[in-house]
Amino acid sequence: MNKKISRNALNIFQIFLLISPLLICILLFSLVPIFLTLQKSFKYFPYSHTKSIYTYNFGNYKNIFNDSQFHHAILNTTTTTFIGSFSAMLFALMFAILIEHVISKTAKNAFLTLIYSQFFISSFAVGIAFTVFFGSKGLFYKLLGTEYHFTYGEKRLPIWVYYSLFQFWRALPFNLVLFASAINRANSKYSKLIKNDKLTLLQKIKFIYSNEIEKVFFVILFTNFIFATLLLPDAILESSFDVDLNHAHTLTSYAIKYSGGGSNPSLKYEKGYAAAFFSFIYLVFLMFIILVLRPSFIKKIINFAQKYKAKSRRKNEC
Repeated sequence: MNKKISRNALNIFQIFLLISPLLICILLFSLVPIFLTLQKSFKYFPYSHTKSIYTYNFGNYKNIFNDSQFHHAILNTTTTTFIGSFSAMLFALMFAILIEHVISKTAKNAFLTLIYSQFFISSFAVGIAFTVFFGSKGLFYKLLGTEYHFTYGEKRLPIWVYYSLFQFWRALPFNLVLFASAINRANSKYSKLIKNDKLTLLQKIKFIYSNEIEKVFFVILFTNFIFATLLLPDAILESSFDVDLNHAHTLTSYAIKYSGGGSNPSLKYEKGYAAAFFSFIYLVFLMFIILVLRPSFIKKIINFAQKYKAKSRRKNEC
């Protein structure tokens, strides 16, 4: 018995030694910066002309909450995350189903290969292509013959629509490839069942495709979330576009601005720390909401509610 305990202890110690470099890296590059940012975000300098006098309070947070630029940054990031990401996922799913049932196998493989090849193109090139269509050159507006624009002209659409459109532009190919592969895998795995039962398209989606899509849905959801929340406006806006004047900040660009980066930089590190930590907490909250809205989680809630109702009925009958 003692030998078994010592062996288990030795195995646990060996496993700990193997993963200790990873734990150290997580501690140094993830947890420590978060705690340092939290600590520095409370360091408030009451006098702008000196950095030798300071106190610890919520003064930096009050400053960012009173800043209209920060309000717009929250709005732009939130709308881009939900509208841009969910529309990209919805259209990608629709296109994946359409590709699977309408296009021939050879054409389908060629099309997906073409879509997949864009992952080997740099994000910088993707941003340039987007600005050619929707930026100041206005190729998209010329094709439609519309007077409305995003970044110039008297008739401007809200900037969060521009960001949401870029999120759609960037995330759609990624979502499409993963959805199409999941649907193709489902058709291959359950081909005999589909033929024998003569399932309709809606039945395939409900009973066959949904099981395979759930396996890749979290990856799609998390990747889209990262795309949207880390959006930096400077990548898709011209240098002549004033981010502050046009209320075009995202949470990322707002925090970077007060760390001395981006357009119109300002060296107010304490304000940048407060913005960065609040952004971290807010984005964790958004991620939690997105995870709660997953179809699998909603199913669990519905099943739990049904079981709870069934138990309560049995108790009442007794």
